[in-house]
Amino acid sequence: MKRHEQLQPLSRQHHNGLLAALLLSKGVKKNASTFVMRDFIIYTWQTDLEKHFSDEENFLLPAIKHTAIYSTLGQQLLQEHAVIRSLVESFQKHEVSPAGIQQFADLLEAHIRFEERVLFPQTEALLSEAEMNAFGAHLHQGDEHNCMNYFIKFWE
Repeated sequence: MKRHEQLQPLSRQHHNGLLAALLLSKGVKKNASTFVMRDFIIYTWQTDLEKHFSDEENFLLPAIKHTAIYSTLGQQLLQEHAVIRSLVESFQKHEVSPAGIQQFADLLEAHIRFEERVLFPQTEALLSEAEMNAFGAHLHQGDEHNCMNYFIKFWE
């Protein structure tokens, strides 16, 4: 299914997030350095996820606040963002285990799947074209990073 034009920047960023989760899972299976994978997570957070989460919270959520899905799906988005943020903050301060890295990868993948399969389709169904355009105008249209360009290929 083709995503509404105003949600496409977020969906393109989701693609990179899913790729990051996959690379981390591969790294865990290959017993890659947890220090390298932790640095990759922090890099991915700083270059992609932090702004992405902010965009969803500052533009998408206010757009759906008046709809029936806000109290359930909007709150789920916020809760999942908080858990992922908390993990990143913990990784920045403490040693990381392979299980912690896999937990992060699994949570990130599940969160993205929730947004793409549940939240975005319902948002598209509930918001008018004008409402979609109003929040979509704030979303960054380019310069998405590709995590495959990370300088240490721990997943290989």
